[in-house]
Amino acid sequence: MNPITLLRMQNSVLGRLLPATVARRHARMFLTPRLLPLKDWELATEKQAQRLSFAGHLSALRWANSGPRILLMHGWESRATHMAVIANALVAQGFDVFAIDAPRHGQSGGDKSNPVEFANAIVEADIAFGPFYGALGHSMGGAALAIAAAQGVKMERCVLMSSPASLLDVLEGFARFMGLPSSSTAYFIRCIEEEVGRPACELHSGHLLSQSNPATLLIHAQDDIEIPSTSVHAIRKHLTAAEVFLPPALGHRKILRDPMIAARIQQFFSDELIAAEESGLSADILP
Repeated sequence: MNPITLLRMQNSVLGRLLPATVARRHARMFLTPRLLPLKDWELATEKQAQRLSFAGHLSALRWANSGPRILLMHGWESRATHMAVIANALVAQGFDVFAIDAPRHGQSGGDKSNPVEFANAIVEADIAFGPFYGALGHSMGGAALAIAAAQGVKMERCVLMSSPASLLDVLEGFARFMGLPSSSTAYFIRCIEEEVGRPACELHSGHLLSQSNPATLLIHAQDDIEIPSTSVHAIRKHLTAAEVFLPPALGHRKILRDPMIAARIQQFFSDELIAAEESGLSADILP
């Protein structure tokens, strides 16, 4: 029998008998990122960029340049090196690029991680390296970017890539995947909310980002099975002017290393600057 199928069957039974115990175990699992080994191309990326420390325990990569600053925020169980293809495309256009490692990810320290901790790291990066002309977040990094924007991080342009619409959707999807019954699911969501410090229903990317309403590009592969592309439509209800790009078959993680996607992001961040330069206004919009 498939191990996942067996686990779901166990959760279905034990979740009814011991709903709180099963919920706490899965909350720990949900909030504990795996530390995956570096690949050879990531080691090469480390040599291409400058490694920086900030806020005491956080780490970032910088591809230094003379242009406006762009912040890149990876997703869950990812790290700054995974943003290399996008970073290189932006650097080629003259941008000064910072990719940060979230708490308990990459080379950053910290004893816990969750969407609000990701957002707090973005706030710290803004203090240390900002202001940023634009920012991009992938997956949980996109949700964190929206939270950080609501906390006062300013940006002219924003890209949410493969981003969930709401934390509640993510938690309910995880509980369904793990086969948790309704009673255990309710406990599980409460456990996560206690750790995050906010009700899950309040952490909606579209609603939070609409409070500052930067020019926004939503990118999501139509075949993404980790975060369904329907989240784009839920986000866009709050950001009606947002641009949407839905490539057909790049999944949830492969999308980060696709040159076509990197070129589309480069274009989005460059459009306003090119138009301003042509009209002689570039100095007015540079940070």
